[in-house]
Amino acid sequence: MIIQPTSIAAQLWAGAVSGTTAAADTWRVGTLLTARILGQTDIGKLLLDIGGLTVEADAAGTSLPQQFQVRVLTQGIQPQLEVIPGKVDEQVAMQGLRERLPQQNGYAQLLGVLSALASRPIARTLPAPLRAALATLEAAISTPDDVSSPLGMKEAIARSGAFLEAHLAEPKEETPAADDFKAALLALRRTLADLPAARPAQASAQGAARPLNDTPPPLAQRALVAQPRAAQVAVTEENVDDVVTQLRGDVRAAVARVEIGQLESQPPAGLWMIEIPLAGVRGYDVLQLRIEEGKPGPSEPDGMWTIGFAIDPPTLGAVQGEIQLRVPRVSVRLWAQHGETVARLEAEFMSLRRQLETSGLQLDHFACMHGLPVPTSAYSAVLLEARA
Repeated sequence: MIIQPTSIAAQLWAGAVSGTTAAADTWRVGTLLTARILGQTDIGKLLLDIGGLTVEADAAGTSLPQQFQVRVLTQGIQPQLEVIPGKVDEQVAMQGLRERLPQQNGYAQLLGVLSALASRPIARTLPAPLRAALATLEAAISTPDDVSSPLGMKEAIARSGAFLEAHLAEPKEETPAADDFKAALLALRRTLADLPAARPAQASAQGAARPLNDTPPPLAQRALVAQPRAAQVAVTEENVDDVVTQLRGDVRAAVARVEIGQLESQPPAGLWMIEIPLAGVRGYDVLQLRIEEGKPGPSEPDGMWTIGFAIDPPTLGAVQGEIQLRVPRVSVRLWAQHGETVARLEAEFMSLRRQLETSGLQLDHFACMHGLPVPTSAYSAVLLEARA
């Protein structure tokens, strides 16, 4: 399989070939790399992400899975890679997690920068391609109204980034990849890569001020943790270069986080890890979801659906919940950080019951508790006890 760099990665690739960048170590002969199919170019070549580098591949006549591993056989301008055959799904997933866990962070920092740039005139001085990429990302973010209806929630989940590759493989009008959050992130990452780098001193100082890895990753075996908004970023003529440098790191961290959720999702087992950015009042929030389809019992036509969620909007504080659905019965448990939020949620009990009944569902149990749960696994001890 012959690999050729795209214009997006040309500078990084040139450095790798000459041995002057860290990418040279990544592409040493014999190195195993994780490859993912991103799509196809206009001239029929595969567009791949290999070891974090976007490249074009001439793989005519080769049937490839969505994710696979390759071994570097030769270096140079057109290196040769060997596709590793066999049952490598688990190996690919573990390697993918190892690569992305050190890079990931919550969406809050990126969304904070996006909000700041959208509300300040200084953003007009940014290069036109960067402004366009930021506008595309902003357009890919859902609103609270979008997720307030079943169809809107379905569309928001479809556009969350978790299903981008599936949409590219089988395009559908109702879920266009152009509206996808991950697609917008990748486009922004490519645009930032084409911009001149900020001065080293600025980049170093800004990187020290914005540490990564302070938000737990979306792992299936861990409980959801609501993500509060990041502190508002001040953007001025003096620090706009620093903000763009910061944006580079925040976008890389957000892409890594989306892909961790994809790797942790297990559709054959009925498990999906999804995060949906929402455009709130004067900022952005993140709705985290853990959706699980249970196996039906011997005498049951359908299994139980369990949905865990977490969100932390400034007007409510952190709210977490668990919903169990075994048609037609529904059970809802909520936890709220603030006492006044508990009262507001309990006041909506009758409205919730009526809405469920309109849909032919019966609310068996509703509880809203003050304080956040401290579970030892993906779900709280209360839920585990109820399901035993």
